[in-house]
Amino acid sequence: MDWWHWVAAGVAALMVLVLVLLRMDTARERRGSALPGAWRAHAVGVLAVPVVFAVVLFSPLWLALVIIAVPALAIAVMALAS
Repeated sequence: MDWWHWVAAGVAALMVLVLVLLRMDTARERRGSALPGAWRAHAVGVLAVPVVFAVVLFSPLWLALVIIAVPALAIAVMALAS
């Protein structure tokens, strides 16, 4: 395993984690619920973080860059919208 596999997987997992946390924060503000309720409501999103890490870890470089670009674009759009 090359070093860039680990770096790309870490970056992708971090970006997906940021997206999941932002979505949980938004859902918590809308419903006024506590944090444990937000974790239960977004369990699939929380499970996506290790799945994305594993997929990027074992994928070729071009696919890893595409997977990294998708959450990066989503975070950029969310930042520009607020």
